[in-house]
Amino acid sequence: MTTFKEFFGFTKAPFTKDVSFRDLYRYPQLEQLFDRLRSTTEEGSGVLVTGRAGTGKTTAVRGFLDGLGAGYRVIYLGQYQRGDALLSRLAIELGLRDNLIRSRRMVGLVQRVAEESACGRKLVLVIDEAHLLELSLFEDIRLLTNADMDRRSPMALIIMGQRWLRAKLKNELHEALYQRLRLRYGLEGLSEAETKEYIQHHLRLAGNKEMLFTDAAIQVIFVASEGILREINNICYESLIVAASRNIRKIGEDIVNWVADQRELC
Repeated sequence: MTTFKEFFGFTKAPFTKDVSFRDLYRYPQLEQLFDRLRSTTEEGSGVLVTGRAGTGKTTAVRGFLDGLGAGYRVIYLGQYQRGDALLSRLAIELGLRDNLIRSRRMVGLVQRVAEESACGRKLVLVIDEAHLLELSLFEDIRLLTNADMDRRSPMALIIMGQRWLRAKLKNELHEALYQRLRLRYGLEGLSEAETKEYIQHHLRLAGNKEMLFTDAAIQVIFVASEGILREINNICYESLIVAASRNIRKIGEDIVNWVADQRELC
């Protein structure tokens, strides 16, 4: 039986999130985010990146960090909710025992972070899904950014999460950390024109240079997905499977509407 990849002549799976920095679809919002990430990593400051689920925060940041030079050490911490779990993981990454009591572990982490900085290594700490974190952990994160009597930061800090993370950090208990996040950026969905370019870009990455979706289909994709990259990926991927099963080479709005209805997006 012919697979949809064989049917459309793809050399690899289309609309995947495993995209290198070089292959990312570059659009104005992404370039603006990269400018902030570049300043943050070079200066050793902090940035807060927020947006709806599926807007591509993690993919964009991961792609940018993949392009950093050898002088950087990136530690990625994601999908933790309990502070102990996150700090234990960080301790392991920095070569500390993870069974130290909390107070001693924090002292050890602060010291190890300072040592990394003193040796000339640029440490980049990335905390993903930060909207899920326990509130008490935000103060621990702030302590890690102190150095030289608060005259400088020993590392670059990238905090990512959904939009309501901003409200969480605005709490007066976390005002000091919020202020340390010198730069802030909120990713939004693509425009309709960008949605068409994005789809064409990912079809090319998968080995097909043709536009397999009609303009009417793209309009439906844009409306149903609200320009959210993950939903665009999902709708397009499933539409390709449906079209191949029906022996259809050009995907129209009828197929996309059917897929969107199955996904309860209409």
